[in-house]
Amino acid sequence: MRSNPSSKEVARQHGAEELELLRQRVLIWKDDYFSHAPAAGGEDYLFLVNEFVQEIEDYVYIYIQRLRETEHLDQDQVSEFMTFCYQQVFALRHHILQGTSE
Repeated sequence: MRSNPSSKEVARQHGAEELELLRQRVLIWKDDYFSHAPAAGGEDYLFLVNEFVQEIEDYVYIYIQRLRETEHLDQDQVSEFMTFCYQQVFALRHHILQGTSE
């Protein structure tokens, strides 16, 4: 006989689902920024990197921290996800500065 999942297990499952949705959202944002940033566009386009970071900090980080506080996520999941987010930022920065003297 299978027992019902505990409330903590349900919260963790919800947290994992939210992380996947947020991951998709960050990738959509990244694609949008890439569409506005020409490859090797140079320093004139670095403001897009700053805007991307600001979106992550204003909308994603706060929510992720709340999921951590409510035990929907553990600290390892938060750290891993934020690393993913900033990897997307670095990819945008590299795209803008490729071929320039970074």
